[in-house]
Amino acid sequence: MSLSFKIRSLLALTLLTAAAHAQQLSAEDEKALLTRLREHRAQFPALTADFTEERTTHLLNKPIRGTGTIVFHAPGKFRRELKGTSPSLTVSNGTDLWIYYPNFSEAEHYTLGKKQFFDDSLAALTAGLNFHDVEKFFRVSPAREGTGWRIVLTPKSAGVRRLLTTLTVWLNAEAVVEKTDAALPKGDRIVTTYRNVRAHKTVEAKFDFTPPAAAHISTPLGD
Repeated sequence: MSLSFKIRSLLALTLLTAAAHAQQLSAEDEKALLTRLREHRAQFPALTADFTEERTTHLLNKPIRGTGTIVFHAPGKFRRELKGTSPSLTVSNGTDLWIYYPNFSEAEHYTLGKKQFFDDSLAALTAGLNFHDVEKFFRVSPAREGTGWRIVLTPKSAGVRRLLTTLTVWLNAEAVVEKTDAALPKGDRIVTTYRNVRAHKTVEAKFDFTPPAAAHISTPLGD
C-alpha cells in the first residue's frame, strides 16, 4: 500500500455527484454558510460519529466495504477505527500519527512537523473537518440541495491534487455532515455515510497509541 494511497485515505476523513436540481449559492450566502460552519466548530470543537465506508479502487473488481467510528477534536486530534475485512486504526494526537493494521500486526508511525507535504495534507484534512482554513487549501463550491447543502471542495495545490481530485460533502438542514464522496486519482473513490453524528464541547477519547508488543513498526517518512 503506497504512502500516497494512505494519505488519500486520511483525506477521506474530512467532513464531509452534483445533483441535477442543486442550486448554487450566491457569494453572500456562501460566506454566511462557511461562517456558520466555523462558528459551530468553535462552539463545539469535538465530534463523534459512526460511519459506513465503500472504497472503490481500480486494483480490485469489487468495492471494499466497512463500518467504523470516528472521534475528532479540533484542531488536529482524531481517532478513526475501521472494522470489516480490512480493519485499521488511525490515531493522531496532533504531534504523532499512527496507523495500525491488526490483520498484519503492522504499525506505521509518522512524526508531524518534519515533512511539509505530509503536514499540508493533514492540514487540508483538518480544514475539511472544521472548515477553519478550508479556503486556504480548497476552492469551495457550495449549493443548496433539498433542505441541506452540497459542498464540493477542489484542491488548490498540486501536492494535494496528486492525492485527491475532489471531495464532496453533504450537510443536512442543521449543517450536520451526512455523507462524503472522495474522488481520487485513477478513478478510485471513497464514499462515506455518517450516522449518529454528535457535536461536543469536549470528548473523552484515546488520541495516543501504543502498538502491541508483537507489532512490526515502520516509519514511512524516515523519521
